[in-house]
Formats: sequence, structure tokens, C-alpha cells
Amino acid sequence: MWPRKRSQRPPQRLQPELDDWPLIRALTHLEAQIAAQGNNLAECNDRGALTYPIEQALRDPGEDWDRRMHRLLIFTTLPDAHVLAGQWRAWNPASADAMLLQAFADITRARAGGAGSDLGATVSLCRDAAELAPADPAPWVGLLSYYRLLRAPWALVHPIWTAVKTRDPWNREAHWQMLHYVSPEECGSNVLTVQFTDSVVASAPSSSPVAALSLTASLNRYRRALAAGGITALTARRHWDQPHERVLVDQALATWPRPGFLKHAAALADLNLLAYVLTKAARVRDAWPVFEATAAIATSWPWELDGDPLKEVREWHSRALRTRNQR
Repeated sequence: MWPRKRSQRPPQRLQPELDDWPLIRALTHLEAQIAAQGNNLAECNDRGALTYPIEQALRDPGEDWDRRMHRLLIFTTLPDAHVLAGQWRAWNPASADAMLLQAFADITRARAGGAGSDLGATVSLCRDAAELAPADPAPWVGLLSYYRLLRAPWALVHPIWTAVKTRDPWNREAHWQMLHYVSPEECGSNVLTVQFTDSVVASAPSSSPVAALSLTASLNRYRRALAAGGITALTARRHWDQPHERVLVDQALATWPRPGFLKHAAALADLNLLAYVLTKAARVRDAWPVFEATAAIATSWPWELDGDPLKEVREWHSRALRTRNQR
């Protein structure tokens, strides 16, 4: 784990890869290789030239499943991820990581409404990858994401969820998939969401990769109230003043910005979430140490909820700095 430096600079760009510098270097190398091909990836005959940066980035973390999952998710959001995965599988049909890149890329495209995704093969890809890499939770996270996309019944989802937990108890992506699955917008309800988050909080270490699960669920409740319209929307601003929600935010504020407290791959994404929530709670002064701890690295979510994410985060960063200087 590399040390994070606090920064008073405003973010210059959105950075989904966060502070994972080996991942950043792999993406930079990959972009250069793609540019050298003139963006015509289908005609690349250099075996592994385009996929080697991905292979290495996924191999280097070993059994640090949290870091591997973070890198895999970033790679699957690349515009040409499905093409790269297809080439990789053609060159190395027995690569579990190539199968996972294909499966997650197709799920990502399907969730975004993209055409051409063969989701009929997704289950086979994930199960084949699970056989090749039995300790890796990623194939099971892929299945969980797939079944969530289908709004599958709990009878199908439960054994998949159990398989992930057995391999990686605090897998961040799996918990976020489940948070959506048990939401009232999908296959659950407000009651199920509370039960789920409470059960996780009761056993998860406070600095685990799922540290932000409850705060994410709280933000979802706040957004749900705003979307309801009428009197519910008018009173939504009081959400962050409720005792339970205030304690939740206070606990995060007291610990998350501490150097070294959050060590998981998406820690800076969680700090962006906390900074955003503090702005919604009209606690801009409290938001400054959180902005400082983000090291000028910004994420799209949740800032995109209010408009252009980079514009939003820079505006609130500036406001928080002004309040800090007025002390």
C-alpha cells in the first residue's frame, strides 16, 4: 500500500482508477498501444501486445482480491474492453482472467444499454473461470452481477452470495451489488435494505472495504425522498439531521480522513462520498479535511447526481477551502 498525500489542490480530472499507480501506468501503456494500432484493434496480430498490461495488472496483486477486483472493474469500463477480451481469449482460451474480462465487459455494456452483448455466455464464462481459479471471488461476483441484472429470485442469488462471502467476506463490489438487489427499486424493500446494511455493520471491521455501505444506503434513501416529490421531497433536507444519519456521518468523519485508516483500493471513492454527503448536510466546514484527504482525486459518483461531476466537486472544494480559511 503506497502512502496517500493530503492536498489542497482542486481535482483536475475525474480519476476512476483512483491512486492505483500501477493501474494508471497499465492504462497509459494500453492507450499508447491502442493509438499505435490506429484504433483498429481487430487487425492487431501481435500476440498479447494489447492485453499484456491487463494480464500483468491483474496478476501482480496475487490474492489481494480487493485490489484485483478494483482493477478488473476499471478495465471492463474501457470502450474496447469486449474486443480486448475477445482477442485475449482467442490467444489464451484457458485464461480465467480473460474470461472474467469478457464477462464483466458484457455485463457492463448490458447495464448501460449497449447492444451486442452475449449474456447467454456470461454464466458459462464465470463458472469456467471459477473452476480455473477456485479461490478467486471475482467469478462469483460476476454471477452475482449477472443475476442482479436479471432480477433473479433469491433462491438463485443466495448460493452465489454465499460463495463470494466464503472467498472474500468483505468484497466491496459484491456488497454494492447486493445493496442494489435488496433495494425497493429492484428486488427488495426499505426494510430489507436496512436489515442487510445492519447485518454487515454488525460484523464488518470499521476500516474494511465495505466501510461506506451504510453511508451509501443513507444517500440512496435521501435521493429516494427527493425523487418522491411533494412533501416528502420538501422534508428530505432534514434527512441528514436525523440522529441515526448524523451519527453515521460523524463516525465516518472522525475516522476515514485519518492517514492510513482506510486501506482498501476504493478508499478515495469512499472519501468522495463522504465529502459529497457533508455538502448535502450543509456541513461544508467539516468537508474540508475530507477534501484534503482525497488528494485531489475525484470520482464521478456521487457528484454526477447534481450535474457535471468535475464542475460540482471543484465548486464544493473551493467553498470548503474558503470556509477553512475563514476560521
